[in-house]
Amino acid sequence: MPDSDAQRPPPGEAYLRELEEQLLAEFGERNARIERLRRLRHMETPVDIPPAYRTSAREVRTPLAREQLKRVIGSLTANRPLVHVPPAEPTEAARAGADLRARWTNAALRRMDSEAARDVFGMLIDAMVADGAGVLKLLYAPDRWAGYPRRSAHSDQSADAFLQRAERFKKSARFPLAWRDVDVTTFYPLEGEDGLEACLEIAERPRHLVQRRYGLITDKRSGHLVPPGGDPVGAPLVGAQSGPAEAPNAAPRATARVVEYWDDEYFAYLVDGHLVRRGRHGYGAIPYVHAYGDQTPSRDPAKAGVSMLASMEYLVPLLDQLLTMKQNALFLYAYPTPKITNFTPIDPSLSNDGRPRALDFQPGQILPLYAGEDLTFLQWQGTPPDLDELIAQTRAMIDQAGAPSVLFGVPPDGNASGYLLNQLINTARVSFQQVARHAEQALERVVQLMWRLVETRIGETVFVFEAEDDHGWIGLGPRDIDGYHAVRVRLDPLGPADDVAQGTLAASLVGARLASRRWAMREKLGIEDAETVEDEILLDELIDAPEVRTAIAREALAQAGLRPTPATEASNAGA
Repeated sequence: MPDSDAQRPPPGEAYLRELEEQLLAEFGERNARIERLRRLRHMETPVDIPPAYRTSAREVRTPLAREQLKRVIGSLTANRPLVHVPPAEPTEAARAGADLRARWTNAALRRMDSEAARDVFGMLIDAMVADGAGVLKLLYAPDRWAGYPRRSAHSDQSADAFLQRAERFKKSARFPLAWRDVDVTTFYPLEGEDGLEACLEIAERPRHLVQRRYGLITDKRSGHLVPPGGDPVGAPLVGAQSGPAEAPNAAPRATARVVEYWDDEYFAYLVDGHLVRRGRHGYGAIPYVHAYGDQTPSRDPAKAGVSMLASMEYLVPLLDQLLTMKQNALFLYAYPTPKITNFTPIDPSLSNDGRPRALDFQPGQILPLYAGEDLTFLQWQGTPPDLDELIAQTRAMIDQAGAPSVLFGVPPDGNASGYLLNQLINTARVSFQQVARHAEQALERVVQLMWRLVETRIGETVFVFEAEDDHGWIGLGPRDIDGYHAVRVRLDPLGPADDVAQGTLAASLVGARLASRRWAMREKLGIEDAETVEDEILLDELIDAPEVRTAIAREALAQAGLRPTPATEASNAGA
């Protein structure tokens, strides 16, 4: 019989080194392409200028790539993602439990963002759009509850008092779960038939932090971190160059290479080629979520996820080159280079070799000329190339390849009706629906892992505060989850004008009896818990009913010690 997953051994140091070398070679082209596009985003791509002209030419680098990314990412992250938990059963208790989990999860995501001091989900969207793929990592952080109160068997404290003290501690302590975005160029997935089966994260991290965390020492011969009493030299780092680093008494490196291995059962850490920690993590799943932006059917890591900038990789540098030509042509036209024509030979004694004298030209000053000399300026001869037309064509191609300007409210011809503009906006946004859908799926996997960690690793109620919630503190524990992990995440990238249009359409369909109110709320207004909203609407309608208003008035007068007159009752009944 084949061995089960529970019987497979943990990864060894030799296996991890071999796996690191293999994945670095396999994903090298992916990383190189992402780095090229990042240079394009940050306007670090040099303009192609002939060497003879580079010393005098002035470069023009346009921010089109960065601005298009900023607008698309801003459109996708304008509204926070909303978590909805479908009830496990059609009962009031199941609906209340699902509502509790949804409110807790939305608040927990905001809490983790606050403690990370970073818009982690926004960085995921950024990477999916700009790099073609993004990675999130969620970990259980038990150190944040290191001061958890303990109850001694000989303590006089009652059980209720201890539970209150523990609850106060959990509310004041940091959140026991932490997430962060991972640079996709440091993430190396191993995907099988069941999706992500294992992964490596290879990154350079500050040496002092790594040294303190794992109790390592600095080897004076190599400058690398090594375990105390271990092999002082160890195996060479994958990708490291021999030479000065191997010389005696090498200077300590500012960073240390940390390789993290994770699968659904084991984890392992390599620091500068040495295995420093490994074991079972007990998460039940890999704590990484890998999501492509614009995904393609290709299995090539360099082509599986396509950046939004891929279509502009050659167009933006071309536009920079054309604008540089235009700018320098105008500069030379406004400040032309002078030259002397009709040169008359001069007495050789007045110069070194009889060559024309150097011209010291200063605008605004009189320049003496010899007999027969004529001062002119270098000018373009013939019909100049139509740079303006080529620039306009390149801009149009960039607009078509990237985010169309109509997506940001700019009509294609400068004058368009509101209906046409909305139609063009909706058409343009279709190209980004895949990114939004993949981001929703990624966050659903993160939420499921959060619940699993609360249920299996933390094992007790976790509190989070939500100022906008009527209950304030929201607690979620293993009994609230009870092995049920169904969740839906909705990312709404639409703007205010689109919300108004969707609301008008929903009202028209419901008014014409072509759709139900629940369908309109879910599909057009993005309200996942349509049943609760419908109950609130029915409650408002009941309160506005004349007989209910009469009963409320009677009760209010009775509590005030007054008796309503017949005229008052008649007026309330007729209201």
